[in-house]
This record gives sequence, C-alpha cells and structure tokens, in this order.
Amino acid sequence: MFAADAPSTPPPTISTPPKDEGEGIVVRRAVRRYSLSECLALADRNHPNLWAARARLSVVHAQLDEARWAPFFQGWSANATIGVIPPLGGTPYYGATPSILLNPNLNTSFGPFFQFSVNGGVPLYTFGKITGYIHAAEAQIRMNEWDLEKLRQQVRMDVRRAYFTLLFARDALYVADEALKGIDKGLTKINDHLAKSDGGYDEVDRLRLQFYRDELVARTSDAHRGEDVALAALRFLTGVQSSFDVPDEPLKRPEVPLRPVVRYLAAARVLRPEVSYARAGVAARRAQVGLAEARFFPDVYIGANASYLIGPNATQQNTAWILDPFNRFGWGLAMGARWSLDVLPNQARLVQAESQLEEARAYERLALGGIGVEVETAYGAVNEAKVREEAWARNEHLAKGWLTSVRDAIDLGTKDERYLIEPTRFYIGARVAHLQAMMDYNLALSELARVSGLDSVAPDAGANGG
Repeated sequence: MFAADAPSTPPPTISTPPKDEGEGIVVRRAVRRYSLSECLALADRNHPNLWAARARLSVVHAQLDEARWAPFFQGWSANATIGVIPPLGGTPYYGATPSILLNPNLNTSFGPFFQFSVNGGVPLYTFGKITGYIHAAEAQIRMNEWDLEKLRQQVRMDVRRAYFTLLFARDALYVADEALKGIDKGLTKINDHLAKSDGGYDEVDRLRLQFYRDELVARTSDAHRGEDVALAALRFLTGVQSSFDVPDEPLKRPEVPLRPVVRYLAAARVLRPEVSYARAGVAARRAQVGLAEARFFPDVYIGANASYLIGPNATQQNTAWILDPFNRFGWGLAMGARWSLDVLPNQARLVQAESQLEEARAYERLALGGIGVEVETAYGAVNEAKVREEAWARNEHLAKGWLTSVRDAIDLGTKDERYLIEPTRFYIGARVAHLQAMMDYNLALSELARVSGLDSVAPDAGANGG
C-alpha cells in the first residue's frame, strides 16, 4: 500500500554516499524520485484521513442495506425447545393421567419432547416509513461521499504546499551555494592582496565580505529546515517512508491561464464539496421530517406463524377446541395493522426534525455565501502573487546583469573584489524573493483550485516535476 503502489515506470536513481563507520565502505542506495502527479496519486491512496473517510463511507452503505431489509425481517423470530416430559395419556374428555405426574419425581418414566416455531410479519404499507429510512440513508451516503472529497481536496492542497516548499528550499540552497562560491573566490583574492600588502586593500574590506558570507550561511539554515520539514511532510502524506525524493528541477512559473472570477464562482457552486455536502444534509433532514410524520399512521402488514411440537409420551389430542401443548403442527396467515400510540412524544420528534431541517438549510446558505468569499479571496491572492512574481523576475534580471558586469570588470582588472558585495546582496535578495513569489503563485493557484472545486486550475504537474 505504500511504495509498491507507485506507478511502475523505471525509477530514476541518485547515489547517496553514507559511509560505514567501521570499514569506510561507501553504500550506494537507490532513491525513487516522485513527481507531483505521483505524489498526489500516492496521497489519494495512502493518507490516513482518506482511509478513515472510506471506512465511514462503507459504514453508511451498510446502514442503507440495513434500512432496506430491516422492515421485512425485524418482526420475525424463531424458537426451538427440547426437554423431557412424563407419560401423559387420555383425552380431553377422559383423564387417564393423574395431576401428580405434572410434578414428576425420579421414579417417573420420562420421554423426550421437541418444539419449533416461527412467526412474524411482512409490512404491506407503512405510510412512508420505509422510504423515509431509505432516503435518509441515501442522503447520508452522499454526505459521506462529499466529506471524502473535501478531505481529498485538502490532502492534495497539503501535498502541493509541501512539494512547492521543497522545490523553493532547494532552489534557495542552490542560490546560496552559488553566491558562497563567488564570495569565497573574492575573499581568497582579498586575502592574497592583503598578504602581499597591495595598496588599495585593507582589513575592513575583508571583514565586510566575511560578514556578508557568515550572514548568508546563517540564512541557509532556514532553507535547510524548510527542506527537511517539507520532505518529511511529503513522506507522511504519500505513505512512502524510505527511498523517497522529488525530481531535482527548479521551481517554475505556473503556466495556467487565469480566467474571470465569475468562472470560479460558478464552478464552486456546483463542484465545491461543502456545498454538495450541505445539500445532501438538507435532503437527509427532509427525509427525517417525512419519517416523523409517517409515524402518526399505522403499519399494515401480513402476519404468518408456524409451529411444530412432538412428545411421544403424551397422547395426541385431536379436537379443534383443545390446544395440544405436546403434539401438534399448525400454521396461519393474517392481515393486520399496528399503531404506535406515542402521539405526543412523536409530535415533539416532528418539531425536532423540522428544526433540524431549518438548521440544515441555514448551513446550505452559509456554504453558498462562504465559498463566494473564499473564491474571491483566493482569486485576489493569485493576482497579487502574479504581479509580485513578474516584478521580482524583472528585478532579478537587472540584479543579475549588474553582478555579471561587476564580475567582468573584475576579470578585466578595472574593478576589484570589493565591488562584489553590493550587487551580490541585491542579486541574492532578488533571486530569493523571486523564488518566494513563484512558490506563492503556485500555492495561490492551488488554493484557488481547492476553493473553486476546479482541480485543473492548480499548477500543471508537468511544469514542476510532473
């Protein structure tokens, strides 16, 4: 149910070189890289909340079967008895057996007897009780189905959040690593100049560059922590606890076109699980109101019974007016009606059901109104992230050009390494801010997909490791 459930494509591998402490042997372990779409599929199959929701769904399906069959079986019963009786002779008109034998002692010659009986009834018309139970159970199934879908959408959002956070953290580490290499190169040159006592360089220049390097190293700890947390979250969400990783690809700008907000509002009213859950709740409460009303009326049924008794020690009685308690076989059919006379308690139950129906309708209105606020909020977040990502992309391009020109000037000898600090700081800040904006853009689209019910709005899995 875990790693074996992954798609059967040949797993790309990376080499991890942990060493055995005793012998220094390098162990190479195959690590499976899972794309975003594969992570989503694994989470759909393995997340504990979804397993629990599926179990609850199975429970209500069984309750529907119970509602369908229980009215036809609940009135039926069977009884079997076996024992011993003393010799009982005679007829109803001539008693050959003294009454003392009804209190037998150890000297009595006992004989066996056996009794088996079946009785019950089948409802013909219940004024809506049976259909009320069935409709309520069917609505309960729909509620649990939409509850499962709600949890599934939330799990998919959690997977996307962890996935994009992991890509962001690794990209930030790559940026920091690249910047540290450039700073180390500049520090080496400054140290060489200071060692040679070249003019134009002093200890302050080295300290400034060293300070910025240490600041950058300190900030990478946040990226390492984010990577570890996101990777642990993905392992839990997917159910793959070992040999798990994601493709080593950069975080990219989502290519999903943004449509007018009315499209997402209309989709949410139809596809949002909370709305359908509320509608199913109204249907269930309506069925309960009908059930409470039907309880004021009787149940019309056909009754049947059959019994078989045999006791060889007792003389069989053949008259129709005497019920032989030891030897007989009989059966019968009858039609009848059965009332429950708890009128006042049932009136209270009807008021309760009507109040619960009104409560369900209020929740339906709340769901319809609340999703509008959520959709518009998510839509605004997408627009904001989109504008921010585009602005930081331009800033990153400018800062990279500035840094490149300074490095070219250093290589040509027109500038020295002291000029690296400011453009490097601006470039790293713009690059990390751009990565943050891209992650926020992807997550904002993922949230818009969740609140609108349109999963296709989420970033394309193929654009980010899919």
